[in-house]
Amino acid sequence: GSHRRRLPVESGTMACVLERFVEADPPGDGRPGRLDGAILDGLNPQQREAVEYRGQSLLIVAGAGSGKTSVLTRRIAGLLQTREAWPSQILAITFTNKAAAEMRERVKALVGDAAEGMWISTFHSACVRILRRQAEAFGMKQSFTIYDTQDSRALMKRIIKELDADTLGFTAGGALNRISKLKNELTDVEAFGRTANLSDPKEAVLLEIFRQYSASLKRANALDFDDIIGETVYLFRAFPDVAALYQRRFRHVLVDEYQDTNHAQYALIRELVKPVPSAVAEALEAKEGYRGSLRGPQGTIPGASLTVVGDSDQSIYAFRGADIRNIVEFERDYPNSKVILLEQNYRSTQTILDAANAVISNNFDR
Repeated sequence: GSHRRRLPVESGTMACVLERFVEADPPGDGRPGRLDGAILDGLNPQQREAVEYRGQSLLIVAGAGSGKTSVLTRRIAGLLQTREAWPSQILAITFTNKAAAEMRERVKALVGDAAEGMWISTFHSACVRILRRQAEAFGMKQSFTIYDTQDSRALMKRIIKELDADTLGFTAGGALNRISKLKNELTDVEAFGRTANLSDPKEAVLLEIFRQYSASLKRANALDFDDIIGETVYLFRAFPDVAALYQRRFRHVLVDEYQDTNHAQYALIRELVKPVPSAVAEALEAKEGYRGSLRGPQGTIPGASLTVVGDSDQSIYAFRGADIRNIVEFERDYPNSKVILLEQNYRSTQTILDAANAVISNNFDR
């Protein structure tokens, strides 16, 4: 129907379409000032180190109840309080709208109005903001629709019926699941067509289902939930000048629950924290008319600093393609990373923890 349900991911979309990149001179020389006592209050040595560390990439490995959210919020508050970063230079990503709201409140409690202007949001909300602003670049109208589960299911049922695919055992839920997995691996129709085993009738029909599903979305000027992140990654890879807007803007990227990221989300983070090549940086700064330059001696804009918090034994999104390798391989992907273990647990008694860790220690990837 013409009436579309809007996903919660859309809150505040209009405001952000109108918002321009506002920026004053870079706030400091990037070297930390003194952190205020309130920000470090009550932290144990590992937590304190995680809040104070300044470097290109930091992995905080934290079990449940080890105070990781507090560490992340105080880390953000510290960057603002020492004026190492403007609020608009901070992107913090969580997995749920509830967690994002909670983090925003906590930072506000520590630094007051200085918290206004940060992007603290889910992967999907952040990507919707970017895609709305850049829709023309990838051939969609700014008013594109986001299909929710019911929309996608209705469309898929129609396609399966038209192709008689139910005779091969396809259901709307099953087909959507397969396509969702492919999209989370950043495999689009063309890529799937190159690798699919077309002598298998089921694979051949799945390819046709995927093709029709994608074409129908495009005709409707719509994206489904999994497209939101994939399209943003494709956008950044295809248009370095668009990617550079965000690579320059966000100087500090922080990701909570990193163990729950799938390949597409992981790739998005990789794109966001890449340095901006000198030619692109020069063109961008000339065109946008920023007050100060962020270009280094080689003319490039250095990559953002990245902080991820993860518990490699606690992925609850495995069914959505979350990839525990992302934590295990962090040090390979980001050389010279600092890894801090938050061992102390503030939520459960030692006995429960010992039992949990005993179960966990059988985890084969360690």
